Amino acid sequence: MPGKKKLKGKKKGKKATKSSAVSQKSTDVLQPEAISQPVLPREKLIDLLTSNPVDEKEVHGNKVSTRVLKELTPQEIRDLRIVFDLFDINNDGFIGSAELRRALKALGFKVSKIEAQKLIVDSSAKGMSLITFTEFLETVIDRQGDTRDIYDEILKGFKMFDIDETGSISIDNLRIACQDTGLKFTQKDLEEMIVEADINGDGLIDQSEFIRIMLQTNLF
Repeated sequence: MPGKKKLKGKKKGKKATKSSAVSQKSTDVLQPEAISQPVLPREKLIDLLTSNPVDEKEVHGNKVSTRVLKELTPQEIRDLRIVFDLFDINNDGFIGSAELRRALKALGFKVSKIEAQKLIVDSSAKGMSLITFTEFLETVIDRQGDTRDIYDEILKGFKMFDIDETGSISIDNLRIACQDTGLKFTQKDLEEMIVEADINGDGLIDQSEFIRIMLQTNLF
């Protein structure tokens, strides 16, 4: 009968519509294998620093070249920043030949006045009589292997005083270390040592403060 045929046609159309909706729904569902695994922050940092196609990258807020990144660790870059800032008397982000010579001497490199002047000329990308922190890092890399690593000795000295391995030297740490080495200091002497080196005023000497005081007093 014509009426029945027409009714069957409507049912067939509904099935087709329903099938299409199910098909559409299935394509919207993410399959388990399609979900990407979360990338760890450390992996993101490594990927950024090694694959970003630029000449300079940023480590601890310092712009450094890809060569520096390959030759130095982030810790070494941060520590060398301390040395650079120590001799950047004007705090303008530049050092001259005299400051460079003293900074390299503090790191254990023997450089004459003429050599220091030549290093400035060779290292300064802008042809200035001053170099930036990045250019300082390049200079240090070029001089590596010339002499003993005083920096390592300073860090070893810090670890010797940091008896409880907290990352800071307390007055008690200082007293014990002095007693172990046979050095006799009064309580006032120890307090003065802490005050002289303690820049942030927390009553402790952290690694950065220890490095700074060692270089300032030429104890290494």
